[in-house]
Amino acid sequence: MNRSFAAFGILVLAIGSSGCVGSSAPPAIGTDFAGDSSPDPDATEDASLPEATADDVPGADGDASSDTSGGCAVDATPGPGVVVTDRGAVQGVPAGAVWAYRGIPYASPPLGDLRWRPPAPAACWPGIRDASEFGSACPQIDAKGEVTGEEDCLTLNVWTPGDAAPAKPVPVMFFIHGGGNIQGSSRETILGNKPIYDGRRLAGKGVVVVTVNYRLGPFGFLALPELSAESSQASSGNYGVLDQLAALAWVRDNIAAFGGDPGRVMVFGESAGAVDTCTLVASPLAKGLFHAALMESGGCSQPTLAPAEQAMGDRVAKGSCGTSAGRLACLRGLPMEKVMAELPGSIGVGDPTLTLDPAKYGPVVDGWVLAESPLDAMAAGRHNRVPFVVGTNAEELASLLTVKITTEAQFENLVGTTLAPLGQATVDKVLSAYPVSDYASPQDALVALYSDMRFTCPARQIARAAVAGGTPDVRRYFFARRAPTPQGPKPAQHGIELLYVFGTASDIPGYVPAAADLALADAMMGYWSRFAGTGDPDGGGAVAWPAYEAASDPFLRLDDPIAEGHGVRTPQCDLFDEIVASIALP
Repeated sequence: MNRSFAAFGILVLAIGSSGCVGSSAPPAIGTDFAGDSSPDPDATEDASLPEATADDVPGADGDASSDTSGGCAVDATPGPGVVVTDRGAVQGVPAGAVWAYRGIPYASPPLGDLRWRPPAPAACWPGIRDASEFGSACPQIDAKGEVTGEEDCLTLNVWTPGDAAPAKPVPVMFFIHGGGNIQGSSRETILGNKPIYDGRRLAGKGVVVVTVNYRLGPFGFLALPELSAESSQASSGNYGVLDQLAALAWVRDNIAAFGGDPGRVMVFGESAGAVDTCTLVASPLAKGLFHAALMESGGCSQPTLAPAEQAMGDRVAKGSCGTSAGRLACLRGLPMEKVMAELPGSIGVGDPTLTLDPAKYGPVVDGWVLAESPLDAMAAGRHNRVPFVVGTNAEELASLLTVKITTEAQFENLVGTTLAPLGQATVDKVLSAYPVSDYASPQDALVALYSDMRFTCPARQIARAAVAGGTPDVRRYFFARRAPTPQGPKPAQHGIELLYVFGTASDIPGYVPAAADLALADAMMGYWSRFAGTGDPDGGGAVAWPAYEAASDPFLRLDDPIAEGHGVRTPQCDLFDEIVASIALP
């Protein structure tokens, strides 16, 4: 494991021990824009990685499927809005100048004996399948503490330009949603029950957009010795990532029929989706399935399998199935709601990015999907070396800090208490680096501290590792726009950039984005789509985005105006590097 990153995890655990940061649900991205504060219920050759075979990529063959021929007899003909896939035909619906195809199965429902196994290919269907509605979200606990979703959830959605055609294929943007790997779905909504990840505006930039559901929480990331023992790969805990790999294999095999280019696929994700994106960048199983990658506010370090098996096994032992020899069969027989009740997850906003908590749901280093920590793989060049972007937001923790402070004394006391295990000298250095007088309020100083430690500074480390490992084109962004709203400027908080990437701020009822925000959204969709197409985000008269190099830490500041910069919070991140170097690892 990369020493500095592991040490950084210890630092985060120390500061996070106060319990002042965390969330049981993803932030309500649209909150406050309309005055409502309640949330709406690799083309590059890489000799260091083995070539993926059909046995490596879930869904690439007919194993465990009712159809073993590798395809289906389809009694339909392509026509307006009708696309024939290798499992059957789908009928899309017009969405402005694009076609939308929703709820397409890319794997069999992981029910019964398929629970906690790699995804099996979807069954064939007869005739033409209606693709007008999203599929069910995967099982999760919502903001009200209620179990929602269905295990029959492995579907994806496609938006394609009206003029896209197999003869003139366009790039593909494959999006992985966030939610701590325990919540969220491709049908997630903002205020007014409007989809956050509606791909129609992004597809209007001349790309095919794909969004995907994948197994979450205990269904997607449970690691147990019994599960590893029954696996031919001696692996468990990465079922959600295997779902994403199966969806990428579906894209490889089917996207041309939608007018997409399987040789130009960009994977991108936000928060836990960015963690999963970095996992795919490091996974040998993903080789050749995508050709660019972009991370929005995520991290690149995962726990190893053995401690995850032990930690999760201890949790299972306290439930209905106990420690008996037959507990795996018992677990597969439990109702979905019982599994969720006994094995819930939690979102501590730093956990998906920095800490190595083996009991937290998320990818694990299992020796198959992941051979090592993604950051280690990236730094050593043992990764899928594709053009790569990493970025964060200026005020990531603005809406996620559960403690509110109003005085400088409270700020100093909180920092002193939580950093006490690292010594008074470290406390003094951190207080000196974050003088309250530099910020609008003590709360803003606290937001800056946590945002730097959990997101901003790790992003610099990831960018540096990517460059060190020979990634062909690395870029960094820093989203700092504070959009005007009826309640005042909206902080550049965790997840807010998604409204610009998908252009969906315009869908919030009662909210009219400022001209500057519409322009920024258009610019970001342009950067993202050009990067998907060529591995170079520049062009179209946009402000040039500098290529990354470690010495000057160049980045693109996404704000009004967009501008090139050098050094994001450099003194603070240098300090955290110094602190990390001084931490003695166990």
